[in-house]
Amino acid sequence: MNANPSGTRNFLDRNRILNVAIDFANTHGADALTMRKLAQQLNCGVMSLYNHVANKDELLTDMLDRVVGEFDPPEFAGDWKSTMRASAQSANRVLLKHHWAVGEWSLRMPGPNRIRYMDSILKVMTLAGLSSLIIYRGYHAITMHIVGFSQQQIGYHKALGPEFATKVEGFLSGLGDAHPYLADHVQAHLDETEDCDEFLFVLDLILDGLDPSAPCL
Repeated sequence: MNANPSGTRNFLDRNRILNVAIDFANTHGADALTMRKLAQQLNCGVMSLYNHVANKDELLTDMLDRVVGEFDPPEFAGDWKSTMRASAQSANRVLLKHHWAVGEWSLRMPGPNRIRYMDSILKVMTLAGLSSLIIYRGYHAITMHIVGFSQQQIGYHKALGPEFATKVEGFLSGLGDAHPYLADHVQAHLDETEDCDEFLFVLDLILDGLDPSAPCL
């Protein structure tokens, strides 16, 4: 079957393929993406895609690297915590936009953009005078917070959606008096104001703990 019945030439390149694939994943998720569906979005034959990308696995690896390329990498400018904070917030915003990317993070080997991003974090921590062991563990703490917290935000949004308050209230009423401490915590979710940036709150706890004089426990 001719995927382009008009007979006009449908220009394909890797950049266009990645852009369309990312748009599809943003709407439908990475699991729903197939080479056939992507070809339909691009109005081309499936075999045409294989001139530019080997398979879906390679496609997802490059898609994730494209997403990481949207992060603002940290650049050392005296106050290393401020630049790390701004970079982490940028990464969080991008990951919330491309919600599927967090699920691919640990499944993909780093591409060029992610390698540069990783190196920039380690460079800033090194120039800040942190010890090699704190850099090693601190890097993991920062990156796991960025990806893990973003994944939790995305999960809550999918699970609760626009009916967040109704579902949480239902869960709270089901606790009764048997679990008063959890009930207080759940109530705090309902009382939470929009100006509370929990991502930044936890990030600051991590950054404040990564002091040159901090013990490595």
